[in-house]
Amino acid sequence: MNRRLFIGALGAGSCALGMGRAKPRKPKYVFLMIGDGMGVEQRRIAERYARMSRPTRSGGLLMNQLPVSGLTTTVEVSGKVTDSAAAGTALACGAKTVNGAIGLEPDLKTPLRSVAFAAQDAGMKVGIVSSVPIDHATPAAFYATVPKRSMYYEIDEFLPKSGFDYFAGEPMLGRKKAKENTAPEKLAEAAGYRLVGDRAGFDALKAGDSKILVEHDLGYAIEGKQEISLADYTRKGIELLDGKDGFFMMVEGGKIDWCGHANDLAANIHETLAFDDAVSVALDFCERHADESLLIVTADHETGGLRLQEQSPRLSQVIDAQRHPSGFYVNELTRWKKAGVEPEAASERLKASFGFSDLEADREQRIADA
Repeated sequence: MNRRLFIGALGAGSCALGMGRAKPRKPKYVFLMIGDGMGVEQRRIAERYARMSRPTRSGGLLMNQLPVSGLTTTVEVSGKVTDSAAAGTALACGAKTVNGAIGLEPDLKTPLRSVAFAAQDAGMKVGIVSSVPIDHATPAAFYATVPKRSMYYEIDEFLPKSGFDYFAGEPMLGRKKAKENTAPEKLAEAAGYRLVGDRAGFDALKAGDSKILVEHDLGYAIEGKQEISLADYTRKGIELLDGKDGFFMMVEGGKIDWCGHANDLAANIHETLAFDDAVSVALDFCERHADESLLIVTADHETGGLRLQEQSPRLSQVIDAQRHPSGFYVNELTRWKKAGVEPEAASERLKASFGFSDLEADREQRIADA
């Protein structure tokens, strides 16, 4: 089989699977899967954890096993540390821009056109999927053009205008600015989109349904309570988009980035594994359509400055001790304080929550002081 095409991001190795027996030809099915904030080290630590603690993942991450890999850059034009708007625009539109800008040249006036619209022009169906709000920077780069990524309502106005066939993510953020009669979901509904907000409605979607907007709070993978997962979104996208003219689907694992910003390693690992579960769904489809599929797994940038120093035999034990994202424990501390829990007891509870034991004296003191 010929292997063709790769795309990647600075600090975030990418892998691609392109299948074809003879001369490479235009693929009928294209998956562009973006782990937001997922650098090389995030993938390495998730693979290490998976091999140590998950019998079903003894082979590591599927995204690390694709046959073609490479690196490229998504830096914003002035060389600053890129954000998801500039990086998402680079991946979606093939052009560098300034931080904060979505789908615009650096002059913040000249619009860029994303690969999703090119696919639509070619007759393919289009799906935009994310584990975070669908009007966040990375998914927005595929259908919107705004000078500031925080212009959520304006981004939401672009969504129905795109005419894309399938959107799925967490609830849109533009509602905070909208008036009742101009709420983002109302704009989508007026444009003919079918709105879905729960598992029952999601399961009821079937092949042939089009112009679908799914908004559902996925939560964090570490808590193990996801009613709908990113893999589910991907699987449903395949069901809805498959047809004679093929499809383009962008799938973003957005909370990898959020956990990186929080320096929350355990939650980051679980989000990376959840993203790899979505890759597994796409890869299974590609293997069943080996002559006409292209799967690209990449990242927009790295978040958190993660560096691995040495192998730890207690890695899985420490990671498994944490059952919630770090923000949960911030709220826990507030509750403990209001309930009159003594600092010493709170310190012990916190250490148990993160699997800390046999800490050096200075680290014990840092926790006690906090």
